[in-house]
Amino acid sequence: MAIKEIFPAVHQLGLGPVNVFLVAHAAELTVIDTGYEKSTPQILAAAQTLGFAPAQITNIVVTHCHPDHAGSLADLQQATGAKTWMHAVDAAVVRGQTAMVRSAVAPGLLNKILFQLFIKNVAGHVPMAVVDHEIVDGDVLPVAGGLRAIYAPGHSMGHMAFQLERDGGLLFAADACSNMGFLAYSIVYDDIAQGTKSLAKLAQIKCQTICFGHGQPLVGKGVAKFQRKWAK
Repeated sequence: MAIKEIFPAVHQLGLGPVNVFLVAHAAELTVIDTGYEKSTPQILAAAQTLGFAPAQITNIVVTHCHPDHAGSLADLQQATGAKTWMHAVDAAVVRGQTAMVRSAVAPGLLNKILFQLFIKNVAGHVPMAVVDHEIVDGDVLPVAGGLRAIYAPGHSMGHMAFQLERDGGLLFAADACSNMGFLAYSIVYDDIAQGTKSLAKLAQIKCQTICFGHGQPLVGKGVAKFQRKWAK
């Protein structure tokens, strides 16, 4: 378990190849994404290192329905009693109402290799969970001091990004793309053309830091690089 502060009161928790984010505000903690199934003990341990008991995790915000992001949603919710937030399309998947789409591999040999290594044999479902609040583009969630929702479909059709607007701005880009050594498309997309449009939308957002579901955050010149790469 590797946890580090990437922005004031925001910590990135690395759980293997995927990141979970813990955002502190007042006496409460918001968790963004939950990692694979059985990640709850590591998330609770990280919260404890920051001085938060399970009951102080009051909200869980999930960017999309894939197993590496929503895998521990049900378990973490049960352990904490937190309220949960997702876009309606992907919420239907974790509620067990619709099947998860088997996304197509993004272009490039590397993505084909990574798909074979990390995604091909992963179950196309997550443990059924309750979603308390459905969110849409432009909503400002009353969590973490105010978290603005940005609809960014493509990787999944209910994929959301989020922005903290304080302290110069932090963009949670989720899996709109990845930054594992270099900026690139994520391994799979439900609709890569839509995903490209979403990246162009995210490239217009003013912020000081950008973080990702996979890889390391960008600051300063890295933010400018992100904006140049994906702007249309």
